[in-house]
This record gives sequence, structure tokens and C-alpha cells, in this order.
Amino acid sequence: MTYANSPDVKGETIQLRGVSKTYTTAKGSLPVLRDVDLQIEAGEFVSFVGPSGCGKSTLLKIIAGLVGYDEGTVTIGGQPPREGREDIGFMLQQSVLMPWLNVSKNVELPFVIARRRGPDTPKRVADLLELVGLSHAATLNSWELSGGMQQRVALARALALDPGVMLMDEPFSALDEFKREYLNIEVAQMADRLGTTTILVTHSIGEAVLMSDRIIALGANPGRIVGDIAVDLPRPRHRDMVGSDRFQKISNAVRDALSIGFEV
Repeated sequence: MTYANSPDVKGETIQLRGVSKTYTTAKGSLPVLRDVDLQIEAGEFVSFVGPSGCGKSTLLKIIAGLVGYDEGTVTIGGQPPREGREDIGFMLQQSVLMPWLNVSKNVELPFVIARRRGPDTPKRVADLLELVGLSHAATLNSWELSGGMQQRVALARALALDPGVMLMDEPFSALDEFKREYLNIEVAQMADRLGTTTILVTHSIGEAVLMSDRIIALGANPGRIVGDIAVDLPRPRHRDMVGSDRFQKISNAVRDALSIGFEV
């Protein structure tokens, strides 16, 4: 099964089996994740939602290869996680743009770091800026951009090396509601076109419903899956879906699942 509108889905399957993680703190062991079993299909858009401390970001960092895990197995495209994999893009809450570089040079940075800059790089950068609607801003400094524009640059940069997997850790939380909803729709439609496997970490149930094919609800202490909710809204997603009866029914199903996470 594929989830993107593109006829040639290039996303990668992600598998987690029995994944557990415990941090060691000054006060002793702190279990963060327990027995997480999850399969995300190629091209699928999945959101992780749950209370603070339920391990959402830790789970994302494990998939990215930035954090190790104590038990279980994890594979992305059949390979174990590893820091620096070029087939994985990562977008953070803050855009983390280099203030001494203009927009084009910020998007070009992954090619420089990976030593893959070549004669085709300028065209690739221009295509990415067109994709995120920022062709007109190519020569601007990052500090001249609005918050929403900065996140668009960060998205283009994360897509630079054509990753099969896109990981997003609350990338819209610092934006106002209007800009946030607008980018929600834009990014969801972009994921459809590109066919990437996408994971979004968010505290917003509405954002998760608007963007996702599935929502994984996590309970805390320790983090564990308490719900796996299908989002059967048609794609591409549109703003007028928000407030529909089906949208509200799915949102309530997510809330019901999250309430289970507080009962233990």
C-alpha cells in the first residue's frame, strides 16, 4: 500500500520492534520508552502526539540515529539508524539558519557538508526554493525573513539531499495559528507530491489530524503506544476539512486514546 499521490513513492519503510530506552539521571534511572512496536509504510505521513515526557522527541531522535536505545530493533529502509544518513531529513522547532548566509546558501549547506556540491547544485537549490514558495527571497539574509519564511527555508534545506524520510520535531509551534495552519496544509500536500515517509512530533491534535494518515498516541511514564488512529480524510488536505464532523470524530478518538495514557 502507498500513501502518496506520486506514482513513484520513494519513501522508506520504518520498523520498530520492542524498543525501550532509559536515561540515567542524577536521581537514578528514568525510563522514557517501553516496548514500542510500530511499522510505518513507505510514503506514509504519521504523527506522534502525547503529553510532555512521553518520549515523542526521543523516539524521533532514535529513528534519526541521534540517540541510542537499550532494547529492541529499529530499521529505516532495512538499515539500522545511523547519525548522518543522507536519506533522512530532520526539521526542528527552530529553523537554525546560519545568519551570515543568505537564503540560497542556507539551502545549499547540506551539499557543502556532504561534499556533494557540483554543477547541478544551484539548479537544485533554485528548484527547492520554488517548491517552498521562496524563489523571490533567494538573496535575502535569514534575519530578514518572517518566522514562517524561516521555517520554509529550513524545510527546503532538510529536503536538499532528496531524503526518503522526513522527521519533523514540532516545526510549527512557534508560529501564529494562521501561519501554522497554512504551513500544515502546504507541508502535507508537499509530502504527497514528493512521496516521502514523514513523521511529525506535535502537541496539537488538530495539526496531527489535518496532516496525517495515522496518529500514534503515546502515554507517559514511561512512553508507550496507547492508540493508533487512522485518519481517513481525503488527500490532498484542505483548510475546510477543519471543523467537519469527520475531523472532530477523529480528534475525539485521539483524545480518548490519550486519556488512557493518564490512567496508569
